[in-house]
Amino acid sequence: MKNKTKIVTGRFRSIDGMRGVAALGVVVYHMSLNLEPDLSHLLPDVINIIFSYGFLGVPIFFVISGFVISLSVGDSRISLNYTGQFILRRSVRLDPTYWVAIAIAITLMMVKNQFLNISEPLPSFSHVLVHMFYLQDLLEIKPTISVIYWTLCLEVQLYLFYIFTLWASQIITVHKNKLEYFAHVLLVIVVGIYSLSLEHKLTSLNIPGLFIPFWHYFLLGVLVSNVVRKLPYSSHVLVAWLILEIAFQAGIDIKAFSIGGIVTSIFIYILWIFNSLDKAFTNRGYQFLGKISYTLYLIHPDVGWKTISVGKLILEDYMSPILAGVLFISGIIVSIVCAYLLHIGVERPSLWLCSRLKKSSLREIFIEFMRQNSILQYRDKKQ
Repeated sequence: MKNKTKIVTGRFRSIDGMRGVAALGVVVYHMSLNLEPDLSHLLPDVINIIFSYGFLGVPIFFVISGFVISLSVGDSRISLNYTGQFILRRSVRLDPTYWVAIAIAITLMMVKNQFLNISEPLPSFSHVLVHMFYLQDLLEIKPTISVIYWTLCLEVQLYLFYIFTLWASQIITVHKNKLEYFAHVLLVIVVGIYSLSLEHKLTSLNIPGLFIPFWHYFLLGVLVSNVVRKLPYSSHVLVAWLILEIAFQAGIDIKAFSIGGIVTSIFIYILWIFNSLDKAFTNRGYQFLGKISYTLYLIHPDVGWKTISVGKLILEDYMSPILAGVLFISGIIVSIVCAYLLHIGVERPSLWLCSRLKKSSLREIFIEFMRQNSILQYRDKKQ
């Protein structure tokens, strides 16, 4: 079937919707963990089993990240200036929201210590700085501020390594376009094989917090993106890699995490084949969750989990399966509401600035901002 999908911005609503489902899955997983075993007495076993696999939202995120970044920068000429611009845009996109989430997490720790009269250790200033630059896992900083920040540390490394592989393939082939793609595919697949061997414990790596064991998830997204970009033999490469991933599962050991990544990449591939990358998961609910997926993922362990914990403390003598269900829903609702507020207040301005940086420098944006504000102030004075 000939695919007619046009890639204009490298963004598909189906991918946004999938990102929202992944974030909600992780939220449900954590909220249900805080209510064991009470929730298991309320819901059917099949529902509890589904909730227990909500952590598979993480490999879905990794695959989607590889897919999106490859669509966005896969055809770029990598230079020092380009890399600096890429890092700046990623920083503007991710950091402000992440830093506010860190501040919220620490504030809630302090509130808990104050009102519950306990002494949970707070992170030192140096530890906060290490967290702010995604280095806590590499430096083995304990305790971490939030249980989900480890994935952000990996995501940043995955982005940078992908840029490095593009640059390396361009240097190796002396910028000969016809060879760059094949050199790049070979490079990322070699690292992918090593990544698979690490995850299945065929070899070891004694560097904590390094991205390599998770590279093959990101690679799945990159290879699907190559198909969507209609690069030579990309479908053959993707199918061959999927066969290898499945062979590792069948021949060594089955890992739910890996199955999540494999299924996600196959699903995106099928959507592309049937020209549906902008049709599935596109209703308002999915798109809303996709819009707040980053903030929802960041903030739910602090606001949602703690909402449930406070409820359990208050209802300790009256806890029942019904009340557990009420607390479960309350934790999800509080997480979504707080995520939306964080999106509106911090993430959306960051997204706006990030989009402007694709066309203008920070200096040009600042000058335009000052000019507009000067005009507004002049108008106000006249009025």
